[in-house]
Amino acid sequence: MMRKAVSREVFLFLCLMMPLRADQQPGSKATPVPDQVWQKPFVVSPDWLGRIPPTGSVNVPEFSETLYPGEKLALALGTNGPDHERLLEGASVNVQVSLAGHAVYSESKLTQKGSRPIKAEGSDFALAVLKAGGIAMKDQAGLEKAMAGQTLAVFQTEWAAPSADNDEDALLTVTLNGKLSGTSLEPIHIKLRPTASWLKDTPGTLEEFGKYLNRYHDNLPPGQLLLLLKTAEAKGGLNSASALSFFSMAFRERPEDRSAAIAAFPSLDPKMKLAVAVAFRLGGLDISGFLPGLPANVTDSLKNAEALKDPRTSMSYSDPISVDVVRGIGTTMDECWGGWMATGDKSYLRALVGLLSGASDYPVLENWVKTKGGVKGLNASVARGLAYQTAGWSIGAFERADPHVADWIAYWSADPGFPQPLVSELASIPVNPAFRHN
Repeated sequence: MMRKAVSREVFLFLCLMMPLRADQQPGSKATPVPDQVWQKPFVVSPDWLGRIPPTGSVNVPEFSETLYPGEKLALALGTNGPDHERLLEGASVNVQVSLAGHAVYSESKLTQKGSRPIKAEGSDFALAVLKAGGIAMKDQAGLEKAMAGQTLAVFQTEWAAPSADNDEDALLTVTLNGKLSGTSLEPIHIKLRPTASWLKDTPGTLEEFGKYLNRYHDNLPPGQLLLLLKTAEAKGGLNSASALSFFSMAFRERPEDRSAAIAAFPSLDPKMKLAVAVAFRLGGLDISGFLPGLPANVTDSLKNAEALKDPRTSMSYSDPISVDVVRGIGTTMDECWGGWMATGDKSYLRALVGLLSGASDYPVLENWVKTKGGVKGLNASVARGLAYQTAGWSIGAFERADPHVADWIAYWSADPGFPQPLVSELASIPVNPAFRHN
């Protein structure tokens, strides 16, 4: 596909779409932003640094509003200014946690676990359009750096939220040491929520469930996962392959979710017990402890149900190929997306990106559709063309909705070791007519 260079007018328009700093509002004279630490710290998922690409700027994480029992407290401090990437180098913090007005934990001179430059809001969209227009890689790297004017540093404590029967409010106080000693940070509050508390909440709507299940979330408390399952069971959401995969993979890959579901099982209503048992079984987990609490007429079906196959190894198409395999291409992709949303494991996303290698098979698919080839004309090339088309538009949709997807695509696109044909396909997503979702 011939790509046209992005005009200066389009580039300026994209720049204007970027959020303006306070000192760059219309009518004001631009002045340098001073180096500064954000006024308050934030709570982040303890595994955030391990889920993002190893280098480059990334999108701001979802800041946590709750902690579940056993979850360790991780704090993030942000910085702005010309020296934002180095402002907290060598710095340490003192952390204190208080419950009911009493200090229950304190740690001094805690050093950062890691840090990362943070992208400006909207920069992913701007860069995607510029890449589709053929921006040079050296220019892309410069723009990415220019669009990252903040840094987030993570400080991992040893304190874990205690078990509790009801919600509790924790007060977190953070002070800086070293060259930034004396910098005033606002204390923050976070809610400690046990699983039983989450299950008292009213299930959401199917629309809310669908909106939640369109990306990987940085922090998903076990109680919230069970509440989502309750919503899906009550509203018909478990008819979705991606939803079933999401719950099954979450229970399989996350020990805290698995333990919480097992502990809550005796108190669940019959429909929820069945939903939990089905999710465990599809995830290949032991359900023997659940069977005594289920109706006798469903236990045999559960015992005989097969666990979901790993979609990352199921999306390979070669002759001879069956109609059922081709019909299941979309379902297998949905299951792969479910695995991504449950775990944030990049291997699920990489498997989907790998389907873009079927670009040369797409014309075969088009010809097959045009000539109404039917079963007799069905072959692996048609299947790979269909997988290519479906993967392209679904990756594009997730790239717009999921900051983690956007971060990995940006990282792979700039990695010289990544297959260049796939880099070209990723860059073409916004303009490639094959990826339009009809």
